[in-house]
Amino acid sequence: MNFHKESEMFNQAAEYYDNYRPGYPQEIVDSIISATGIIKSSDLLEIGCGSGKATGQLIGNGFNILGIDPGEDLVRIGNERFKNENVSFVKGRFEEYDFAQKKFDVVYAAQSFHWVPQPIGYQKCADILKDNGFLALFWNMYVLNDNDTDKELIEISNRYGGIADFVTKSECESRINSIVSQIVDSKLFEEPRVIRKLWQQDYTADEFYGFALTGNRFMQNSDEDKQKAYNDIVALAEKNGGIIERPYLCVLYMAKKK
Repeated sequence: MNFHKESEMFNQAAEYYDNYRPGYPQEIVDSIISATGIIKSSDLLEIGCGSGKATGQLIGNGFNILGIDPGEDLVRIGNERFKNENVSFVKGRFEEYDFAQKKFDVVYAAQSFHWVPQPIGYQKCADILKDNGFLALFWNMYVLNDNDTDKELIEISNRYGGIADFVTKSECESRINSIVSQIVDSKLFEEPRVIRKLWQQDYTADEFYGFALTGNRFMQNSDEDKQKAYNDIVALAEKNGGIIERPYLCVLYMAKKK
């Protein structure tokens, strides 16, 4: 996988990413705070911060947050958004960045840790965590249900090279087990606590098309194919009262440094 090329693609879609990528259930964010015991002035690092979707849900607790992302435009959006907070975003790749002996109470990654090369990713997380610090990884998984709407949605996705990485519920569980195994096999963290939250976001056709434009594969389509995809999305939404309902399974992995 070309991590640098993929990162450049995300940055090209910075405005769409900021406007249309889903956030995260507040229960997941609250679980990080309660499980780690972080308090005002605790030091947090977000890997792949993007424009600050996850960080925005931590604002107001008095944490010192540093975010790192290779996307210059995403970092710019985040810094403008949080200019009056104890938050700073920097451009760079986590695995290459020099943190100058800085240590963190929590290192977290929302929808991004799979872009970090391994084994250096887990090792660097352990190196920059304080003693008794925590690694918190979480993802929204794009769940497919067994109904006509989802069947048509996956057909549209396949027709245009992939809108998102849609998965069945059984595939979700396989991925969860795989990530738990990766964390344990690193031998750098205790066995993670896994917290699941099933939630739903409703999109208009235009909103879902905006979400589609955050996908690396989809955005590489020709303008003609993008227009065809938009028409198909509109037709799907019209069959469902103008709304496309999307279930998400957000999964948090909380692992204490050994």
